[in-house]
Amino acid sequence: MLVAALSGVHGYSGGPPPGACKNMRPGPPHEPNSVAGADKRSPPFEVIASPQENGQVIVFLRSLRDQRAFRGFMLMAEVNGDRGHGYFVPADESAELAATMDCENLPVTCADEAACQGFANAIAHSSPEDKVAVTAIWTPPSQMSGQVTFVATFVGENDPDLGSTWWENVRSSPIDLF
Repeated sequence: MLVAALSGVHGYSGGPPPGACKNMRPGPPHEPNSVAGADKRSPPFEVIASPQENGQVIVFLRSLRDQRAFRGFMLMAEVNGDRGHGYFVPADESAELAATMDCENLPVTCADEAACQGFANAIAHSSPEDKVAVTAIWTPPSQMSGQVTFVATFVGENDPDLGSTWWENVRSSPIDLF
């Protein structure tokens, strides 16, 4: 029984469970969320998307305040309100902190089924270490055009006495794909 409990704790510190794909919300070890009101609407983190000439997008997750780290995160690409498009890889400088995640059956709507296989369509923390910045590279499906927004959930502390802190639906500015 102890081994099962330890593996469950280790599993969350090594990344979110597959069930997080549906709504990008932290599960039971992170509930309830002690962030409320104005603090919830003003996350101390941001998501920045930078389109590249080769068609890929570099996505930066970072703290807005010095010394304000995040422990966990999950990131997906959203098109027309539908998440799970494209493919992520962690940038070299973030390879020890992040890993791809396969969110099956996402995106829900997709014009090209071959491009919507639920493979590496999210990226999340793979380490319980504090992070102030993570960089990911996103590749859109070959036939995709229009606007894409990157949506993240950031997890701060998870203290049994003080409670958990997390911010969901932290969004990049929309970018246009051609």
